[in-house]
Amino acid sequence: MTQHRKKPDRLAQFAVVACALAAVIAVVSAQKSHGQSQTANTAATGARPIAASTAPSQAAAAKPAPILLRRALPPAPVQWQAALQSQARNAQIRRPDSLALKLPKAQLDQIRLPVVLPRSGLINTAKAKLLSFGDAYALNMPQPKGTQLTMYGNRSFVQADKGAISSRPVVRLAGVPEDIRISQTEDGWTATFTRYGVVYSIDLSCDDTASADCTSDTYLRKAIAEFTDVSVGAQAQTEAKAPAKVQVSPSLFDQLGKTFSAKKGG
Repeated sequence: MTQHRKKPDRLAQFAVVACALAAVIAVVSAQKSHGQSQTANTAATGARPIAASTAPSQAAAAKPAPILLRRALPPAPVQWQAALQSQARNAQIRRPDSLALKLPKAQLDQIRLPVVLPRSGLINTAKAKLLSFGDAYALNMPQPKGTQLTMYGNRSFVQADKGAISSRPVVRLAGVPEDIRISQTEDGWTATFTRYGVVYSIDLSCDDTASADCTSDTYLRKAIAEFTDVSVGAQAQTEAKAPAKVQVSPSLFDQLGKTFSAKKGG
């Protein structure tokens, strides 16, 4: 098994991404507003704009550092029919204490992918907290004795550099239809699998890494087998009923961009 560096707070990871995107938007808006303000002042006073060459140091100081963002790939297509069938089967045997009935409906309805949930049993869901990000979500479930279980679902991707993602051994767990990749981290274990065409991961972190739940991946394996419930919210159901969209590959985008640039240069 491959040991990885300790991860930050599990529930905060998606929040960090959202804050970073908000910061980028704020920077772009500030630059736009600053440019409009300068144009308005020049027009009002009749003054000629100062050439950048006359004050290179000021221009360099005012120019913000470039922001490089990878272009996101189209959201992964979801196997909606399979997800809806699973939800219907689970609804017939769903208990009153089911987590699907306790989570905020407004949050669930904003998530545009199947929300995989644990059935009542091994996992304590009394303090479960859900964070919704549209094409992604995080579900944090504090367990006794300083143990945390966090489930992530994500259908948004950016293309990684070749060799940036290390391969991990694949295992088959009893009662789980997908192959699972399990790795050890400094504070616990992490597992990744694909269901309904979506990538899901479960992180187990322990305050005491010498505890019985963290010394091996046995507890995590049992926990994974509990995630048999699924909830499909309002936005996800709307997408499930809509006609399938044609997915355009990133390579085609690149090809069209190069063609346009060549024509413009010519």
